[in-house]
Amino acid sequence: RSLSYTRDNADIVALRIVLQLEEPYYSGNFDKLVSYSAPVLPLASSEPVTSVFFHLDPLWADPEIDFIGIDNYMPLSDWRDGSAHLDAGNGWPTVYDRAYLHANIEGGEGYDWFYASDADRTAQIRTPVEDGSEGKPWVFRPKDLSAWWANAHFDRPSGAESATPTAWIPQSKPIVFTECGCPAIDRGTNQPNVFFDPKSSESAAPYFSRGWRDDAIQRAYYEALLTYWEEAANNPVSTIYSAPMIDLPDCAAWTWDARPYPHFPALTEIWTDGPNWQRGHWLTGRMGGGSLAALVRDLCLRAGLPEARVDTTGLTGSVEGYILTALESPRASISTLARHFGFDAVESEGQIRFLMRGRGAVVSLTHDDLVAPREGDILELVRAQETELPQALKWQVTRAEGDYDTAQVEARRITVDSTRVTSEAFPIAVPPEEA
Repeated sequence: RSLSYTRDNADIVALRIVLQLEEPYYSGNFDKLVSYSAPVLPLASSEPVTSVFFHLDPLWADPEIDFIGIDNYMPLSDWRDGSAHLDAGNGWPTVYDRAYLHANIEGGEGYDWFYASDADRTAQIRTPVEDGSEGKPWVFRPKDLSAWWANAHFDRPSGAESATPTAWIPQSKPIVFTECGCPAIDRGTNQPNVFFDPKSSESAAPYFSRGWRDDAIQRAYYEALLTYWEEAANNPVSTIYSAPMIDLPDCAAWTWDARPYPHFPALTEIWTDGPNWQRGHWLTGRMGGGSLAALVRDLCLRAGLPEARVDTTGLTGSVEGYILTALESPRASISTLARHFGFDAVESEGQIRFLMRGRGAVVSLTHDDLVAPREGDILELVRAQETELPQALKWQVTRAEGDYDTAQVEARRITVDSTRVTSEAFPIAVPPEEA
């Protein structure tokens, strides 16, 4: 990685070219595609700030290099606690929202703006990405792959743009994400490149993560990334090789482990990195599940509802499995899921919309907007007796990891005098820590 940031060093680039060209001879596979996997930032080097060097262009332009290889761990969100942070204030409902994640693939941090310091990140002081009189801000945008791919490159030694371009020919080769991925941890899309490993000095949680496991954000990341680049409007076709800019079928997700699930991560006496799987980048063991939105949509279609009348885009969460323990209607199954995941069904504009609870306000009402009853006030706030409220909540779920045996989870409030316990069994396969 450090060599990838080395500026103006022809020997390093030449060495890479030699190594990449020799690889098929060592492997015996002369049909394989050849390239180099670069961290996304050194598409151009800008150190010092007054200079710009497209220092890997000799490698990318070499006729024996088949594609531009990039490790893509660019952030797709900047989500914080509460509703006072900038992205929530801009109207985005949740970090899982696909439109929000789409907007940050070619936008947001690393495209429109950057944080100049850790203090700026904490305070959300965003510095715009600009290029002064040259008018080429894409030079400093790690996310602006389209402009990098479609334009000629001109080095700027000491800030003065060269008269002749580099060896790179615009649109000459596809871009392949040699790695892309997101950890299954809360707000993983804020900083997809980090990993949580207590045994490592490089262990870290994503910016502003609360640290718990979250399979749903990992799924949301992949769904957003794939659906965005599948759109022809976002992925232009080259006039040279007549194929899209991003070669999506050849992109590689990080990571799929050859160790068989569930033996990995369960057998920690054999594989000591097993505990890292819970909040790591692994897709192994998670691909068999589905999204809550897809499950609810399927249940609605089974009930005979037209697809156009069902909107599940407001649902977040992942489901390892749902067990039909008795004859029940799709509505009963949806009600069970609603109690577990915390969502409601509402009718709006001819559609049945499913929305998670705890979302931000979508409309403001005044007293004049409400119909006054014949008796009493327009609004009444009723407080129940403390002894009527539960002190503890107990759930029984099916353990998703292992032999699908039952697991008991409990949440208890220590600040109430009540001794009541509310319990419920859910025929849902989920990780116990998620429940």
